Amino acid sequence: MKIRWIGAALAAMLALSACSLSSFGTGGSGENPAAGSTGPSAEEILTEEPLVAPAEDDGRTHIGILLYRGHGAAEETVSGFEEELQSLMGHSDVDFEVLDADGDADKCAQIATGFANSGYQLIFACGTEALQNAGAAVKDVPIVGACVTDFLLSETVSSLDAPGGNITGVSSMGPIDDQVDQAIQIASWPVMVGIITSGTEVGSQFQEGVAIQCLDESQVSWKTYHAASAEGLRKILDNAVSDGCTCFYLPTDSFVASHMDVVRDVMLETGVPVVTGDYQMCSAGGLCCRSIDYYEHGRKAAGMAYDILGKGEEISRMAIQEETEWLEYYSPTAAEQLEWYGYGNMIPLHSSEESEVSK
Repeated sequence: MKIRWIGAALAAMLALSACSLSSFGTGGSGENPAAGSTGPSAEEILTEEPLVAPAEDDGRTHIGILLYRGHGAAEETVSGFEEELQSLMGHSDVDFEVLDADGDADKCAQIATGFANSGYQLIFACGTEALQNAGAAVKDVPIVGACVTDFLLSETVSSLDAPGGNITGVSSMGPIDDQVDQAIQIASWPVMVGIITSGTEVGSQFQEGVAIQCLDESQVSWKTYHAASAEGLRKILDNAVSDGCTCFYLPTDSFVASHMDVVRDVMLETGVPVVTGDYQMCSAGGLCCRSIDYYEHGRKAAGMAYDILGKGEEISRMAIQEETEWLEYYSPTAAEQLEWYGYGNMIPLHSSEESEVSK
């Protein structure tokens, strides 16, 4: 099954909202973020140091890089972006300021506004939430997005062919149907796939909906699980094992990606294999995946940034680019402990400490 999902976001989200009615699926379970938390006081806000340092007036091009939450794929994307843009513009002619919002939407918006007000010529927003908050806060500085599943679903552009504002970028949509097929292939019988996400990120919500459609079409049982904390993640994984899940499928989700050590521990303790949405998640705690190359993803975004800064192209007319190539990866360490063997041309991954792909 090879289906082009970009542009079908609404249908997938409708499927997700109706997933409990599926004849093969079951209702989701999870936890809600803690309620009743309060933000900083007015006095604390007034005395806080600014999040963004002003860009120096030194003749260089200053780029603000905003991450919603740091994790392997996002960091590799940033590396590709920085190195390619330095190559295109000259290492001494471009300067980067990288700031991580730590999963905080308010902080994300403050950083984006700070970049716009502090002399930065372009903002590189890595992650759907980073792009959404940057786009809402900044209208007069070009923004290039990456690690974004669907630009239309994120409501940051009006068209994929002609975005129409100050935002463009590269979609990180991976082969969800292939990933689901992989999960079905490695699961023990009877197959039941547990889909694990934070439940709060737009991109992973969309991927969850598409995965459910694929599983329903294959007549495979599934159940969704959502968590908002490391402790909650461990709990829902344990629940999924108790529910009889024989494989976990983890779409790209910045929260889950930042807690893959929890996933790894459960996988090795229980023997339930894990298929992930990207190879950085797999390296940190999964068994196998089909993934785009995130370093090349960042390089592609850098090319768009160069077209804006170096060639003067009009961002409002720059079409959203898409990833069209992906490869299969696996973790030899996890495979050995689970007594599973890679096949075909699967690429082995280094240990999670090295967090790189063997090439």
